[in-house]
Parts: sequence; structure tokens; C-alpha cells
Amino acid sequence: MSIDLAALFASLVLPLEQPAGRNLSAAAIPGYDNHRLAKDSSGSPCLLLRQPAAATAAPTRLQNLMISYAIPCMVNRTDGVEEEGVFTIIKCSSTHPSLFPHFLRILSPLVMVLGPTPTSAAVRRAITGLVELFQALALPAKKSVQGLWAELLLIRYATDPALIAAAWHGTPGEQVDFAAGRQRCEVKSSSTRTRAHYFSLAQLTPPASARLIVASVFVESIGGGLALGGLFEETRALLASDPALLARFDGVFYSTLGNGWSEALDERFDLELARSSLQFFDGTQVPRPGDIPMPVSDVRFISDLSALSRLPDPELSAAGGLLAAAVPSQ
Repeated sequence: MSIDLAALFASLVLPLEQPAGRNLSAAAIPGYDNHRLAKDSSGSPCLLLRQPAAATAAPTRLQNLMISYAIPCMVNRTDGVEEEGVFTIIKCSSTHPSLFPHFLRILSPLVMVLGPTPTSAAVRRAITGLVELFQALALPAKKSVQGLWAELLLIRYATDPALIAAAWHGTPGEQVDFAAGRQRCEVKSSSTRTRAHYFSLAQLTPPASARLIVASVFVESIGGGLALGGLFEETRALLASDPALLARFDGVFYSTLGNGWSEALDERFDLELARSSLQFFDGTQVPRPGDIPMPVSDVRFISDLSALSRLPDPELSAAGGLLAAAVPSQ
């Protein structure tokens, strides 16, 4: 079960600024007593890791994120006791409190993966992943909100959401959206209630031993629909028992949205239409150009799947693995 860092942060009082040193209001994280969740004098959330990196490491400063190493701190605990310690501090440096809940949500599985007594190598890996994520949040979105919503829909209503989430692309630039072993699944969405989708020839040309299916779904914007943020929360709750998977899921989600994450979370789409329209097709049957000359590359086209026969759920279930996991639950 994930840690509710937001509730813990809300219980912290605002510390007084001191003329020297770093003064923080903090509480031990339940189950991870070596680590502290803190609030600084500006009201920003900070994660304090008692296992510090090398004292010579330079601070990391990014938009909305600052990481300081081996910092002596005076911590005012919620029980009134003053505590001195040397910590690695991971701080949300944004001036917008609207980012704080997302920062705390991202940190929750990270703390669980690190455990109460992490090694220096584990801390370095966690910080590297966090830095990469916040760097991505400063870049343009890598996919449309409609496309991301469709991918989340597949995970949310899958027979095995954890298996599907684990197969989700490590980076949004990969050829297919989901891959596990020899099985692939590419998700295509349409806002026009037609199954005419954009493809690249590379997407439809998996390794000879691999099997590709295409999930086609109608995704229409609607004011009373399910927001991307709501679908994200529902899907995330299904993965809460696996902190490592949850951390990876958060990373793919936020890095895909890029710097438009805040506005994108409120975009709403018709859930009932999407669920009822979801169909799967054999990737080998998707119409495509033929006889492409060797010097030609990066071929992209629109292909209409309307005349194709859909793959029945029992056939996908019998295939096992990723294909069986993608079958919608009842």
C-alpha cells in the first residue's frame, strides 16, 4: 500500500526562518523512520533522506526541483523535539502549491522502493530517475492527451492491469505502446467514430517472431466525461501494491505530458463511448503500402480498419501473456 505523504505534509506547521542554517518542520515517515517529510519556511515540501550522498556533490537545480546533498539541518519534529541531522534534501522548488500534491505523489513509491536504509547506489538511482522526470516536465508533450487517455483506458480496464502497465513503453518515442516478450499492442484512438488511424510502417513491422495487435477506440471530448487526471488516479490505485511499478507508471505518465501536464489533467472524454467501442485487430491484417523501395524510410499513412474482422476476446485470452491481459474486465 502506498504512503499518504499528502496527509503527512498537511499536518506539518510552517517553521520560522532562521538567520543561519536550515530550519525545517518535519515528521518521520511511518515505516521509514530514517527519512523525514518536511516543510520549509516557504511552505515547500521536502524529502529528507538520512542516507546522504557524498558531501562534495554539487546541488542539482531544475525547474520545480532542487536536490542538495549532505546538508546539516535543524528539524522541528511534530512532537516538539528539535533534531539535528545531515540529510540529502529533495525539494519541490515550485512557487505554485498546485504542484505539491503531484510532487508528493511521485515521491511516495520512491520512498517505498528505497526502503528504510537505502544504499548510496540506490539513492543515486532514485535521484537520477527523479531528475530525468523533472527534465521531461520542462519539455513539450510527447503525445496528445487523447492518445494518452486511450492508453490509460486500456490499462485501467484490462484483465491484468499490472501486466499491461509493466509493458507500457519506457519512453513515449518507442514504436509500439505496449510490449512484453514476443507480444505487442499498439493503441489507436479516433475522435470521429471511424477506425481510420495513423500508422508508421515500422509500427506494423515487428520482429518476425513477434505478434502485434492493434487496439482501436473512439475517444471523444465531452464536458461531463472522465478527466485524464481521474483516469490516472483510478489506474494508479490498481497498481498501488507494487511500488516499483507505480514509480515507473508515474514516470511514463508525467514525462509523456511534459510541460502541459497541469492543463491536460482536466481534459475530459466520453468513458462509455470509449469502453463500448474498444476493439482489437490483428496487426498483420492492417492495410498498408506495398513494394516500398529500399531507399525510402519513415513511411507513414492512414489506414481504415473498418472492414477488418475484430479479434474475439476468447482468442486473445487463449494467447496468454500481454494479449490475454489486455482483454477488458467485465
